[in-house]
Amino acid sequence: MFNRGSVPVQNAPSPAGGTPRFMMTAPGQASAGLGADGRDTNQLAILFIEDSLADFTLMRAVLVDAGLNVTAQCVDTETTMRQALAERTWDAIISDHSLPTFSGLRALKVAKEVGFRGPFLIVSGAIGEETAVEAMRAGADDYVMKNNLRRLPPALERGLREVQTRDQRQRAETALASAHDQLNAIFSATPVALFAISRERVVTMWSPAFEDLTGLNAAQTLSRPFALPSQPDTWKLLTLIAPALDGTAVRGLPFSIEAKGEKRELLVSASPLSGSPPSGCVVALSDVTHLAHAQAELSRSESQLRELSRHTERVRENERAELAREIHDDLGALVTRIRADLALARRRSREKETAQLLDEAEQMVASLGEAISRIARAMRPPVLDFGIVAAIEWQARDFAQHTGIAVNVHTNQDDLALELEPSIAIFRIFQEALTNVFKHAQATRVDVDLFADESTLSLEVRDNGIGLSSDALRKRTSFGLRGMMERVHGLGGWMDISGSPKTGTPPFRGTTLMISIPLNPQETPMTSHGGKFPHHEPEDLE
Repeated sequence: MFNRGSVPVQNAPSPAGGTPRFMMTAPGQASAGLGADGRDTNQLAILFIEDSLADFTLMRAVLVDAGLNVTAQCVDTETTMRQALAERTWDAIISDHSLPTFSGLRALKVAKEVGFRGPFLIVSGAIGEETAVEAMRAGADDYVMKNNLRRLPPALERGLREVQTRDQRQRAETALASAHDQLNAIFSATPVALFAISRERVVTMWSPAFEDLTGLNAAQTLSRPFALPSQPDTWKLLTLIAPALDGTAVRGLPFSIEAKGEKRELLVSASPLSGSPPSGCVVALSDVTHLAHAQAELSRSESQLRELSRHTERVRENERAELAREIHDDLGALVTRIRADLALARRRSREKETAQLLDEAEQMVASLGEAISRIARAMRPPVLDFGIVAAIEWQARDFAQHTGIAVNVHTNQDDLALELEPSIAIFRIFQEALTNVFKHAQATRVDVDLFADESTLSLEVRDNGIGLSSDALRKRTSFGLRGMMERVHGLGGWMDISGSPKTGTPPFRGTTLMISIPLNPQETPMTSHGGKFPHHEPEDLE
């Protein structure tokens, strides 16, 4: 026994002399190029537990000759071993099996107590097979006989590799366990029903929300073939998520399920797991039953509002028609009677001035009659009685005559018999479109296409004006456009308005209004040119 404490080992030259092949430093010293823990990152810090200086020197020399860059310290008691382990980090421990007051097995136990994670090698001059087996079972990485020290370097390197592998595996296992815990936490915390399924359709993960949705607990689902309370629901859901099991994610597919005596509306999303083909997929079932109910209620409300709007329009049109008839019949008859009386009085008058006054009064009454007729036509154009085609053509001519804006009407129908309600709605939409052209478009030309077949009627109005901005469609005061939309929706059709605003000088791209309305073939007889429904000119109706 050469030392009752630690033995620092000084720098040693290589066997051939000159530049040292390795650095041997005393504990606590540092040299250039050392890492954060006080030593070169390629340098091995080895703690020797040995009471023979000759054996320690020999073992160190064997390691150096093997090309290992080591720094070493030698201790021979438990106290000095614990002190050395507390002072720094060691890459390996090489211990003699038998010391006067210490032993290799005891040293191994101390190393475990302080949390040493490197390789622990036992070197002995004479160790029996049973003792070697006992040491290996206790946790020693290897044992080497002192009469065969050439095995020491490879045994040390193998132990270092095994420790590195063990550490990597432990880190991977720790990361995997952490990820698993996080995934379990996500599955437990999310309100969305989640489950994972393998390619064999076996449930591998399951969330409490899935139990709340289906009533199936973990014992009924985990590690079992996937099954919902209803077999048809099971097959339908497996069909929806089948693309995910082949590597293609699915998002937001509608699905309904009967669970707990209630129908639930769901959206299904599924993402494939890793692998080619995927090892399985994770499925999310989002319960949107309340949204479906809200949407249904909203649809009912919208339907009721549209029906109310249609009813209001019907009442308004009926009142307009009634008022137009009363104005035309009653006021028209009264104006006619007044004109007749004025004409008679003028003829009987013997005074020239009186006759002139009566003539002027007759002309004013005639103007009043024309105004009454014009107001009556505006409230309920009688041309509507001759069909929507005639009404559109009459309105186009009337608009062009009063505004100077050219209007060209193209149609594939001579006569189109519609019910009164859609005829009035289409006519009012056309009137509003022309009004918007006159008020906002600064256009000089309007093209109108009216086409119909057995199932659909479409009306397109295009101008060459300055266009329409997207803000105009969102304005709260755009009641004209909203009124047109409501009329079209009330007839089960659709409407589209397009046209980018332009600046500068003409020509402009203008604005295009298009509506499409479904027709009932049995209730919408149509004829082309030459059909049995004659075409009437609306001028005669005034």
